[in-house]
Amino acid sequence: PSPPPAAPHRRYITQEGNKLETSKSRVPTTVTNAVSWRSEGIKYKKNEVFIDVIESVNLLVSATGSVLLSEVVGTIKLKVFLSGMPELRLGLNDRVLFELTGREC
Repeated sequence: PSPPPAAPHRRYITQEGNKLETSKSRVPTTVTNAVSWRSEGIKYKKNEVFIDVIESVNLLVSATGSVLLSEVVGTIKLKVFLSGMPELRLGLNDRVLFELTGREC
């Protein structure tokens, strides 16, 4: 048998192994509860939360006065100034709205 011809990829074919260089192992963020979007050590003089509820009503009415399309689109925007990583719980309850209008839930 004749030896195989020399080729440019010949230097990559060896009888030795390649050791994978690894950095220090990292604990998954699911274990540490670390978040990438919030820096550590955030402190405010006052803990505040500003909530904007924005609703828009879209209505399409025909020339005869019948409603062709109606929709209500709502968004809630928050501006939060809370120190550290507190747990913030918000409850949205339409019962108050129905009580103000005299309707039953």
